[in-house]
Amino acid sequence: MTDLVIGDCRIWVKDGKEMVRVPAGEFLYGDEKILISLPEFWIDKTPVTNSEFARFVEATGYRTAAEITGIGCANIGGKWQDTPGADWLHPGGPQTDIQTRADHPVVQVSWEDAAAYARWAGKRLPTEQEWEKAGRGIDGRAYPWGNQEPTWELCNFNRLEKGTTPVGKYSPRGDSPYGCVDMAGNVWEWTASDSEDGGAKILRGGGWSHPAGFMRVTLPSPHDPNDRYDTDGFRCASGGLP
Repeated sequence: MTDLVIGDCRIWVKDGKEMVRVPAGEFLYGDEKILISLPEFWIDKTPVTNSEFARFVEATGYRTAAEITGIGCANIGGKWQDTPGADWLHPGGPQTDIQTRADHPVVQVSWEDAAAYARWAGKRLPTEQEWEKAGRGIDGRAYPWGNQEPTWELCNFNRLEKGTTPVGKYSPRGDSPYGCVDMAGNVWEWTASDSEDGGAKILRGGGWSHPAGFMRVTLPSPHDPNDRYDTDGFRCASGGLP
C-alpha cells in the first residue's frame, strides 16, 4: 500500500498521519535571518498524539525511558519536579492519566523515544532548519502566524490551560504558512539536530508552561536526549516524493 498524496498533503500509511509538503528553496533562517536553501521535504501537520503513540506501543511493545526508570519531570504549580510514576500514560504523575486526552500531543518522551517512533513509522525527526522553515515559511516572521505577539487565541502558552490542549485547537489562526499546527506553544518538539557542543539535542516551538518570549520559531532549546518532560513532544518528517 502506498501513501495517498493529494496536492500538498499526504496521508502516511504506516501511522495514518497527515503530512504537508514544504517545497524546495530558500528561506530566512534564525534571528539573523540568514538566507539558506533546503530540498523539498514533508512534515507531520500536527505533533504525534497520545492515540498515535499508543498504536506504536501496541504494535511494538515499546517502553519509554520514563517507564523503564519509573520517573519523569512534571511542571507542578509552576515548578519543575522529578516525579516518580510520571510517564506518557501519566504525564503529571500516577494520579494523572490520558483517558480524555487521546488527541493531545504525547509528552514525557525522550529524544530516543521520539526517534524510535519515527523509525517505526518509516520517517525521521526533522532537522532544526526543516522545523523552522515549516514553522515560519520563507519571509522571516517571528511566529507561525506572522509577527503579532502571542495571544491566547493563537497558541497554548504561559500555563493558560494548565497542560496540553488538543492538537489543532488554535487552527487555522495559529497555523504556519504551510498549514502546520501547534508550532508555537502546546509542546516543545524534539529535532534531529545536535547542540553546538554536540552534548544535547535541540527542541523547538515552546511549551504550554512557558511565557510568550519562548514562542518564537527561531528559539532553540538544547536538552540532554534522555530528558523527558510533560512539556516535550515531537513530530516527524520525511524526504521529498520519489
